[in-house]
Amino acid sequence: MRKTNAATIAFFLTFALQSMGQAIIWQFITLFLRHELHADSFLLLTLGWVAPAFMTMAAVNFWGWFSDGMRSRKPFMIIGFIGYAATFLLISFVGTFTEYLMISMFGAFFSAAALPVGQAYLTTDTEKKGERLGIFLAVQSGGWLLGAFSSGFLYDLIGMFNLYRIAAIVCIGATGICALFVKDRPPEKHEREIAGLGEVLRRPGMARLTTAAGLSSLGMNAIAFMMAIMIVDELQGEEFLVGLANTVATFIAVIATGYIGRIIDRRGPVRVLILAYVSYVVFAIGFGLARDPITAAILWALPIYPLSSTAAYTFASLISADDERGRAMGLINGAQNAGSAIGPVIGGLFAEYIFFAVQPISWINMIFNLIALFIAITLIDIGRKLRDTKTTDEIPIPPIEPLQVF
Repeated sequence: MRKTNAATIAFFLTFALQSMGQAIIWQFITLFLRHELHADSFLLLTLGWVAPAFMTMAAVNFWGWFSDGMRSRKPFMIIGFIGYAATFLLISFVGTFTEYLMISMFGAFFSAAALPVGQAYLTTDTEKKGERLGIFLAVQSGGWLLGAFSSGFLYDLIGMFNLYRIAAIVCIGATGICALFVKDRPPEKHEREIAGLGEVLRRPGMARLTTAAGLSSLGMNAIAFMMAIMIVDELQGEEFLVGLANTVATFIAVIATGYIGRIIDRRGPVRVLILAYVSYVVFAIGFGLARDPITAAILWALPIYPLSSTAAYTFASLISADDERGRAMGLINGAQNAGSAIGPVIGGLFAEYIFFAVQPISWINMIFNLIALFIAITLIDIGRKLRDTKTTDEIPIPPIEPLQVF
């Protein structure tokens, strides 16, 4: 990785703060909707979770495409950070579920600009894409750790509305640091005609990777959005266990993710992706069988996400050029947010009409991650070819292939 300078440190700090602000409120959203805004049914909880995710799913691809076309990254990161800050601040004054829903959806459109553009920024002009993305996720995990720990400790003391205000202040700080200290890193312009979003999707393996990432996210989010309700209301645990589980998971991710990125650079992303989906399947089985809140919290603390996320984004960066990286990252972000949107719909419907509880949704998670695992296995040949190449920026961009999943 290139020598670390003030601008690079500022870049990592902005995303650490953004992740901290997001984590402060993320883990208690469903409890907030149920207990503060009186959204009593699983269907309303589902709507409150998935509506912003659907907006994000569409918006990440828009912002990735827009930043590629403008050949600029920094302004779009600032837009994203402002989106987070404004959303959290406005929600801290809502009084009804409808107000929450409108603000969260509107804010999701703008906050969606930050992540795909930031990932494109970081993987420009480097061979060590996995290492950079690993460090990036470690930095984000550090922010999530602080956010999860602080909100788990403060939830009962100051309440959710004040937590939203604290999250807004943190994201305002991220905005200011980015505006003042982060230097733009525009992608190099190629002589060839810029590929459209459909062409990027037809790069070898991209459609299968996007599908696997979306299905895995769908399975995890089918139960993740009501994880706090499962631990607190169904297994009779305390709220601090939710914060503790997220804190431990992110603490381990901080330590391990940079090393995971280096392994991906040496061994290739597909092997790590397969390991991640196997781990998700095992986790889903254990989570479905857990009979006490401590066991569930320990299982939730397992740091599987750094494996799947870093591997997926590295694969996408390896098969895309610098000037289409925003769209490539947008596709993976979009797939994951599609899972974030559709998963809770499926989980909410099953919880409301079939299971009448949250925990059995874990078996749905297992099924979707099994499918994602089978798709990832089909990428082994492509992964082997990528591992034999130092960086796709040194060779012709891979040709498009017929759009297919298998």
